[in-house]
Amino acid sequence: MKKMINITFIIACISILVIIFLLTYLQKSHRSRQEMERLIEMVAADGVFTPNEKILITKLSNEMGFNYKTIIESVKERIENLNNKPETELIDYNKKNGKDFENFIVPKFNEKYFKIKEWRGDKYANGRYSKTNLYPDILLEFELNEKKAEFAIECKWRSKYYKGGIEFGSKEQLKRYQEFGNSRHLPVFIVLGIGGTGEDPNRLFIIPIEDIESNFISINKLEAFERKIENKFYFDISKKELK
Repeated sequence: MKKMINITFIIACISILVIIFLLTYLQKSHRSRQEMERLIEMVAADGVFTPNEKILITKLSNEMGFNYKTIIESVKERIENLNNKPETELIDYNKKNGKDFENFIVPKFNEKYFKIKEWRGDKYANGRYSKTNLYPDILLEFELNEKKAEFAIECKWRSKYYKGGIEFGSKEQLKRYQEFGNSRHLPVFIVLGIGGTGEDPNRLFIIPIEDIESNFISINKLEAFERKIENKFYFDISKKELK
């Protein structure tokens, strides 16, 4: 009788150990699938599958116990779907994120000190649009201790870097923003969001137009203008700086 109890106890212990092992394996397997899915998304994001990325995918697939050929095909399929996305859908996506980014930026100006004097839209019909739509997005007035100053911002959101930097607009746009600042005798800033979404970017930059030589800004140059995303904005009247 005692011998049977011992055998039953041993079997129960083995069953518990097997269950614990299976649960641990399933949790690890689930995490591995999630990590691989994130990796596939990252590789496919720019629409290009480079030889180095294929080597990396093969190596990680083998290490994580996946069939590397299946994973490579998944990446290729994801890129093909991305490249076949209708142009109108891409335009709508970028336009939505652009507007979302403006709405993300505006609350950073404390209403107690900042007044929005002009907020332009991109409305047009049959190729006709207001000339003011070519100017920076928002004209603001800052007031503190009875001192006032105007400045303008152009909001730009980009999903990722391109060729080691960011092309925030065309050469013509840059020229118009410079001319606007010179004619109004006020500073103009490019407020740039990168990554994430328009309403929740990963990084934030404030770049004075006077410091921009080209419509393309390298990553190295951008670093000097990065700001903490969670901070509110402040305008230094004496230095004409937006911080």
